[in-house]
Amino acid sequence: MELYDMLRPMLELSASLPAIILCFLPMKNHLSSKGKLLLLWGIPTLILWCVGMGWLCWRFRYSTKLCMLLTQALLLLFYCKAVPLSRWKTVNVFLAVCGVFSGMYNLAILIDALLFRRSGAVALSLNSTILYVLLCWLLLGILCYPATHAARWLLDEVETPETWYIFWILPLVFWCLNTTLRPRKYSTLYTNRVMHFYPILILALLGLMLLYYALFYWMARGIAKNIRLSQENKLLQMQTAQYRTLQKSIADTRRARHDLHQHFKALQGCVESGDISKVAAYVKAYGESLPPDTIHQFCKNYAVDAILHHYAEQALLQKTDLEAVVQMEEQTIIPEPEFCSLLGNLLENALEACAASKTPRFIRLHIRQRGTLYLTMDNTSDQPPLSDEKRLISSKHDGFGIGTESVRMTAERYNGDARFEWKEGVFYASVMLSSADRQNPPSVNQTVFSQKISEKSEFPIKAQKTVNL
Repeated sequence: MELYDMLRPMLELSASLPAIILCFLPMKNHLSSKGKLLLLWGIPTLILWCVGMGWLCWRFRYSTKLCMLLTQALLLLFYCKAVPLSRWKTVNVFLAVCGVFSGMYNLAILIDALLFRRSGAVALSLNSTILYVLLCWLLLGILCYPATHAARWLLDEVETPETWYIFWILPLVFWCLNTTLRPRKYSTLYTNRVMHFYPILILALLGLMLLYYALFYWMARGIAKNIRLSQENKLLQMQTAQYRTLQKSIADTRRARHDLHQHFKALQGCVESGDISKVAAYVKAYGESLPPDTIHQFCKNYAVDAILHHYAEQALLQKTDLEAVVQMEEQTIIPEPEFCSLLGNLLENALEACAASKTPRFIRLHIRQRGTLYLTMDNTSDQPPLSDEKRLISSKHDGFGIGTESVRMTAERYNGDARFEWKEGVFYASVMLSSADRQNPPSVNQTVFSQKISEKSEFPIKAQKTVNL
């Protein structure tokens, strides 16, 4: 009998094992080597923890509720340490799992009350505890596919920070409801018509939780699709503008070549007449009539080149010096729309900061791609950006994207990193992205394009060379 009493709290606490496994399933693509090592040691440690805490509960007659809360708190700290994602995402996933598993506990209480009529305090029998653990593992099996597909997609694709700032509220509410609605004594369930309504309430909460998660998934897909279409539309507009500029320049060049024959005849007449001053005046007038040389190339990738060209024009309009050194291939190492969104966010934020600056305005951009893509950007910024603890707060409500948090999430999704710092009137941004296809790294033969653009220049090419890395 004592053995049964000792096994009951151990088994009850062991339900945290399928819960933490479910938390890690959507994070498969985001676990670093350090995270995998922590997980490898964490599972056996959790088993030993459940055995030890269960023995203490049995030996000193402690309630498993306090031990379960302590276990959940420690698991949350371990989870946030092992997963290199934003804390908002990890907390959301953890609370969602806690909400569902708390519903499983109430369901076990209901089954225990129906099968074993008792009047004392609510404490699962050994048989009901075994049933509870089996329900948790069954739930893990049922939710395995949604966790590895739908939930993983949410973590990978939904970059809107506001979504994750709000999403945690309802899972927390579900967890609190499941905890507070739990009766303190079995006798409460048998009074009046409580036993008739309690099963309906428990099943309704479980259904509402699953419905809420399903609705959130479909709404997130719609929002992500709209954001992607908006970004692609703006990128297309930039490419179209760049194409029209190229067409105009080609047309001007064709007209100049067509008129060149007549100009040669006029110059020949001046030379034959011996009037050198007329030749000099004619050449000067002809040079002034030529269209400005606006044909330039930042990089081989047409979409990225269009992005840079667009913001270079914006920099000229607001009298901001822009220097760009770009070293990359035609194909970006991550999907092209995502990289363009990331680059557009950084450039738009930089131009916005420069526009409000009273000091000399500048933007220095460096991009280098070789298997891993490195991007750094420095820009003038008189005031430090708003921040909430370690997170920057963007004051921009429109534009290409949603700012630095979007950049950070994109970097996390591709096993990279994004860091931002303000120091002595300059804002520093650095981004590292790993290749989406590690089996096919880009070629090591790359072309470096260096552009320095200011209000005194018309996009001159500062340097252009091919290097072997």
